[in-house]
Amino acid sequence: MNQTLKSQNKSKKESMWLNIGFNLLLPILFLKKGDEWFGPSLESILKSPKDGTLVGSVMLILAISFPIGYGIWDFYRRRKWNFLSILGALSALLTGGIGLLPGATVLMFAIKEAALPAILGVMTIITLKTRKPLVKLFLYNPDVINVELVDQALEAKGTVKEFNQLLRKCTLFIALSFLLSATLNYFLSRAIVVTEPYKDKLAFNNEVGTMMGWSFPIISIPCMVVSGYAFWILIKGIKKLAGFSLEEILNQQASR
Repeated sequence: MNQTLKSQNKSKKESMWLNIGFNLLLPILFLKKGDEWFGPSLESILKSPKDGTLVGSVMLILAISFPIGYGIWDFYRRRKWNFLSILGALSALLTGGIGLLPGATVLMFAIKEAALPAILGVMTIITLKTRKPLVKLFLYNPDVINVELVDQALEAKGTVKEFNQLLRKCTLFIALSFLLSATLNYFLSRAIVVTEPYKDKLAFNNEVGTMMGWSFPIISIPCMVVSGYAFWILIKGIKKLAGFSLEEILNQQASR
């Protein structure tokens, strides 16, 4: 019975639309429209003055609860740690902490926005020589690539050393994408999020929501291009070193 449950959990795939909805769209909606939709009702329930910060704090808590709740739910449903959900939940917690912490500033928020991808970029390089390098999570992932089959072919052809060199090259591109994200995050935050949270919580929330909306075209797309190029290099290298076609390299279960 335990084996059946494990296989069922393993076969469950994450919904990309749910991920985007809970980690991006719903937080943006609550940050930008929450006061308009629920502000008067919350002011009445909480007996908060219109110029107070309590309603804004509640809106911020509600907004960050979506990625946090989704991460917990996804783990419970699939019994599998979802790196993107964990990252989204962590970012949301830090955003909430900065937004709710007395004396927190927009500079602290900008540093937080840059720190997470910067740390990931550094860790990607540092973990390269460990047993579980992060590049294998981002690129050489058994959910996408038939890792076991590829490893066997590399061993048989004696091209493991060349493949490790290929992974190092791909690692640099992945690290570059994170460092690019960190830089763009910082400057985008400094350009958009300008209202100190302790002065006007609702304006701060609105600006954070605006930044989240702009982060996809300005930050995500350039980083996806760099990561996509790294993945293309990896696939091209595997085809050469292992002698497989694209269909053989990709995990068939992932493509269904």
